[in-house]
Amino acid sequence: MISDLHLDHKKILEFCPNRVGTSLEEHNEWLVSQWNSVVKKRVQVYVLGDVAFSQESLDKYLSRMIGIKHMVRGNHDKFDTALYLKYFKNVYGLVKKRGFWMSHAPIHPQELRGKRNIHGHVHNNSVSRWNPAINNWELDPNYINACVDACNGIPICLARIVTGKQIGRAHV
Repeated sequence: MISDLHLDHKKILEFCPNRVGTSLEEHNEWLVSQWNSVVKKRVQVYVLGDVAFSQESLDKYLSRMIGIKHMVRGNHDKFDTALYLKYFKNVYGLVKKRGFWMSHAPIHPQELRGKRNIHGHVHNNSVSRWNPAINNWELDPNYINACVDACNGIPICLARIVTGKQIGRAHV
């Protein structure tokens, strides 16, 4: 899973300074490279929203990203579903898979219904909760941030999340 590619988003490097690239073209190429460094031809990849800001970027960049792609729509995904279906096997609003909800934005805690939530939308932020035992905020283990900004542009593996072997600050 990965989210918030923001291909061809003119201000993404300004809004998210931790992203790689000195130009939008360089950033987009970096995303293709990061993706293809871990994804193989038959791997299922869920893009959890905010894919691209231009139709041209879908063809120029997304089409070069390896794997069988599925999409969960995000708040910036404005094109017709028919266009997305040229690049994605499926387009969803919300997906339930292996005990997880996959969504663009984090799901309200009361709607988790015993499942965890893999999401995007929050970029470098992560969902926190108050822990009275330590009298401080901590990352909420019910939420896994799959944003490009939190996973260095590398899609995260569901099997590694399930087994607790996913590493990095975005993967609790």
